[in-house]
Amino acid sequence: MKTHLRSQASIALDRCQVDEYLDRLLSCEASRSNGVVQEAMRYAVLGRAQRVRPILALRVARTLGRRGPLPLCAGCSVELLHCASLIIDDLPCMDDAPVRRDRPSVHIKFGEAAAVLAAFGLVALSARLLVEVEATLLEHQRLADFQIELLRSLDCSGLIAGQALDLQLADNRYPRTDCRVTELKTVPLFQLAVAGGALCSDLDSNEEALLQCFGREFGLAFQMTDDLLDGESIERNLLEDKFSTLRAAISPFGPRSRELEELLDYLHARATTQGPYVQ
Repeated sequence: MKTHLRSQASIALDRCQVDEYLDRLLSCEASRSNGVVQEAMRYAVLGRAQRVRPILALRVARTLGRRGPLPLCAGCSVELLHCASLIIDDLPCMDDAPVRRDRPSVHIKFGEAAAVLAAFGLVALSARLLVEVEATLLEHQRLADFQIELLRSLDCSGLIAGQALDLQLADNRYPRTDCRVTELKTVPLFQLAVAGGALCSDLDSNEEALLQCFGREFGLAFQMTDDLLDGESIERNLLEDKFSTLRAAISPFGPRSRELEELLDYLHARATTQGPYVQ
């Protein structure tokens, strides 16, 4: 119990750091041109959220002995893209969800037109953020490469393909927990978060493979936990297998893996207690 509480407290500190960064970023954006779209962008991003993706980026960086602003920048760019995708997912022409994070969805609060424009605004900000941050020449090159991967995750072979498949499955009355949707919609952003955390580290091939495995399996475990908390029928032994795979993937990092183990403990506890859940 004490270990779990320490993990929660540690993650809460990371979440505060992420929230402060996002608040400053969106306040700066609003100062350039304030209006209903900027209000909708702030509403979509700020408020009650887990921030697991940027926290994952921060913790991968610290596991690799890296600190500084770039992992936070990369992680928050992923979070902005995630928030943009949630706006689109909730639209009447998509999942038609009136509530997100225990309050009205963006299109309910601000109207469909403002919601669509806010999603575009967040995607643009997500990509722009990566090339406007102060960095060395080498860091800028790595950020530009990461930006390409970020935008590639959104294209018609990534999140867009996942949403299209999700709609097709819904129309055909098939189970919407289809693993192909998870691979296209959920997993890529967690893999991006891991890549963002490793942005300034020179990994050997083994470390790179371990982290790629960790990012994919974390995304799968996250979605399975999400489905479980949403009342979907999930075999707990399969979820436990995922957590075992995740712990095995980071074990070669030795004591340095504690940062990631705390995040696994946090996610595992949510799956076990089935407490309140927000994306």
